[in-house]
Amino acid sequence: MQAPAPSMKIAKNDFLITLCNSIKEGAAIVEKDTAKIIFRNDAWFRLFEVDPPGKMDMMQINQLRKIELTDDEVKNRITIAEKEGFFCEQAEYISKKGRPFWGELSISLFKNKESIYYIVVIDKINSVKETERMITQDKQRFDALLEHASMGIIEINSRGEIININLFALMLFGYSKEDVLNKKIEMLIPTRYHAKHLQHRDRYRAHPKNRPMGVGMDLFAVKKDGTEFPMEVSLSNYIRDGEHCIIAFVSDISIRKKTEIEIKKLNDELEGTVEQRTKELKTAIQQLELSKEELSGLLEKEKELSELKSRFVSMASHEFRTPLSTILSSVYLLEQYNADNEQSKRNRHLKRIISSANMLNDILNDFLSVDKIEEGKIHVKYAEFDIQQLVESVMEEIKNNLKKGQVLDYDHDGNPMVLLDPSLLKHIIMNLVSNASKFSPEASFISIKTYSDDHHFVFSIKDRGIGISNDDQKHLMERFFRGTNVTGIQGTGLGLHIVSKYAELMNGSIECKSELQEGTEFILIFNAKTNHHEKDINH
Repeated sequence: MQAPAPSMKIAKNDFLITLCNSIKEGAAIVEKDTAKIIFRNDAWFRLFEVDPPGKMDMMQINQLRKIELTDDEVKNRITIAEKEGFFCEQAEYISKKGRPFWGELSISLFKNKESIYYIVVIDKINSVKETERMITQDKQRFDALLEHASMGIIEINSRGEIININLFALMLFGYSKEDVLNKKIEMLIPTRYHAKHLQHRDRYRAHPKNRPMGVGMDLFAVKKDGTEFPMEVSLSNYIRDGEHCIIAFVSDISIRKKTEIEIKKLNDELEGTVEQRTKELKTAIQQLELSKEELSGLLEKEKELSELKSRFVSMASHEFRTPLSTILSSVYLLEQYNADNEQSKRNRHLKRIISSANMLNDILNDFLSVDKIEEGKIHVKYAEFDIQQLVESVMEEIKNNLKKGQVLDYDHDGNPMVLLDPSLLKHIIMNLVSNASKFSPEASFISIKTYSDDHHFVFSIKDRGIGISNDDQKHLMERFFRGTNVTGIQGTGLGLHIVSKYAELMNGSIECKSELQEGTEFILIFNAKTNHHEKDINH
């Protein structure tokens, strides 16, 4: 593509032509008096993907823009160029082939003896704009991460002043952003720790290193209202405009500390129990000279007790912490949502509190049931009732707790009237249906079947869940036992133990059929002919 020969008028000044042809950017020479473009270099035609056309004026350059300027806007830019001697701006242009690109437009004045000219240069800056877009996008992502993080994040400069803080941290400490920006970080620490904290800060600044959460320091913090609370801090450092800055990730660990104390207390009590049992065992060996078989049996019981303790501590540390943490965080957030238009948020957190409280209540009920079973306080009271009505009532109660899309299917065969303890049987069915839902995926099918005749009553439930390994099936009915493949799924390890004990009290048996990833079926069989004696029930 060859630029057209310059007009006679501009040809008299070879300097301008040489200047325009020597630069890689698109350049045009415009005569001020006529506003006509009298020369464009090769780069101009390549930039706009056009062949050398005929005449073109200054206003037509505006038509090359993606968004055209008004006549007044064009004149305003020319006025600035004439007054200042130079004008520059960035704009988006479109080539003749319809391809958009970003360009930096500059207009400068050139005078000779005969006339005044505008030198118009357009430099393609797509890469610069893309870099600016990526920087803006990264900043937006960082800002979103900062504001929506579920932990407090505080940025501090080398002088210990707060230069940025996210919403979670503001809610945690009870301040507004204006309260803390450019203030010393020590305002968030109890006065008695200020001197020690300054030493820590100076030491970290001298030898900065990242400390990930969990390896951080336990400190005490103070809220705006003066309330103190234990806090875990994790630190990272970076350089900003040549200055060493620190990012602190802060978490309120009040609940965790309380739970750790409770677990330690419980562990100490269990350790004391184990120690006492061990002493009793040694005394018994010395006094009675137990046989090898008897001693082996006692040692096995001690091993079982130790395993039970380990299972219980593991279960309690997880099952109690989760609902307690949920309750505390929701209560804390309820205090923040005090506006009239935030009722929906308050309702959501109230539901979380109720759900977590019910979860704790279920755990405690399991403990109480096991305690009553061990102490022989569960007595069976037989009554004749309609099994179909009982199962359907359980299905109605539990339907709102099913996972999305799960379907319960129930089928009964035989006489609907059975002779069992309806309360104990309802507990058994409720537990098995709940387990089937909990360990099965969404939109899965759960089948329940009952059968009764003059001799037997059979209850079965089958799911399409994660299944149970052969090794785990051997321990299913033990206290606090949980399968190796249920990590992350809530449970105490007591449900099936209680189910088996209740079934045993009613002269029943329980059988499990399962394969990993294929689902599980539980079958309970009761001998109807033995169920003709009544006892008082106390549960």
